[in-house]
Amino acid sequence: MDNRTLIVIPAYNEELTIGSVVALAKKYGDVLVVDDGSSDRTSEIAKEAGAIVIRHERNVGKGQALKTGFEYALSRGYDFVVTLDADGQHNPDEIPLLLEPTIKGEADLVIGSRYLNESKKKIPVYRRFGLWVLNKSTKVVAGVDVDSQSGFRAINRKALEKLNLNSTDYSVETDMVVKVREEGLKIKEVPISVRYDVPKKHKKNPVSHGLSVLASILSFIGYKRPLLLFGSLSMISFIVAGILGYLALEPYYRGGNVYLTQAIGAGIFVIIGIQLFIAGLMLNVLAKMVRGD
Repeated sequence: MDNRTLIVIPAYNEELTIGSVVALAKKYGDVLVVDDGSSDRTSEIAKEAGAIVIRHERNVGKGQALKTGFEYALSRGYDFVVTLDADGQHNPDEIPLLLEPTIKGEADLVIGSRYLNESKKKIPVYRRFGLWVLNKSTKVVAGVDVDSQSGFRAINRKALEKLNLNSTDYSVETDMVVKVREEGLKIKEVPISVRYDVPKKHKKNPVSHGLSVLASILSFIGYKRPLLLFGSLSMISFIVAGILGYLALEPYYRGGNVYLTQAIGAGIFVIIGIQLFIAGLMLNVLAKMVRGD
């Protein structure tokens, strides 16, 4: 690869692995490490390994680190950008696999997927359900079924120029897919290998991390498809109301009394369900007006 390709590696306290990741990635282009406020020697080791380093003074999130990298790529005239994780999960020698479809013009965004080969069998059990939920949630808002949380990607300049990412955290991966689809650009997946036996693989609690990303994706759904989100919440409220109503009236039909607490609860959830549905209808109209549909 020539210097038209920039490999962007967001990093936070990755002194154990950043050197080897940079050394392997350098074979395929210039390497930029965005040190997102690390308190260890991440920046120093990355520079020694031959990377360009931009350092955030404090930790502001992966999304912001990627935006810093993308802005650098655009300002320096790069044609292609590859992103990969700094913890050693991804194999830099697979960078050409991701770049090939972008170079050939087959895709504007290429996602390295762990679901297209044997790598899916290596996904830890505790991650499988969470990833399934996040992937399906991304499909709802973006209309495409991909490995939405994979950080190993290639993107061309055309897509970079049109991206306007809002996310600053790990939901940036979904945000990128949504924005690329909004612009009518092409997305393709290629199979990659993934390692899970890396140092410091649990920098964040997987449950809280997954819930945080899911909350961000739900906000995308609320903006893009408010009737779907609020309609689903409304349906849940009506189901709860139905259950409470049954619990309130069932004793009455057996010759007893109506359970007042459950009956009041059923009424409250009916009201909530109606309000959620109306809110969904109103927001759906507003969303269409904003988008000019």
